[in-house]
Amino acid sequence: MSAPPRTFFARVGALKLKELPEFVVKTAREYDYAGRAATFAREYNAKYIQTGSAAPLWHFMGGVFGVAYVTVWPTEYRHMMAERRGGHH
Repeated sequence: MSAPPRTFFARVGALKLKELPEFVVKTAREYDYAGRAATFAREYNAKYIQTGSAAPLWHFMGGVFGVAYVTVWPTEYRHMMAERRGGHH
């Protein structure tokens, strides 16, 4: 199982940059992302898909909104800062 977050960040902070990739691969292997993703998918399917719930639609829409916001935000921020400096019309 993975270490608590405080311990994880303390361990990352103690590493040299060249040691980081090996540490990340080892930690990801210990965490078993594939197994956890499969378990999540099974449980999500049983809870929402098989019951005919509309929640997956809302989850999808929220996810798309979140990704779109995070993707566009840096551009909007640059425009706002340029406008404050008088560089925009």
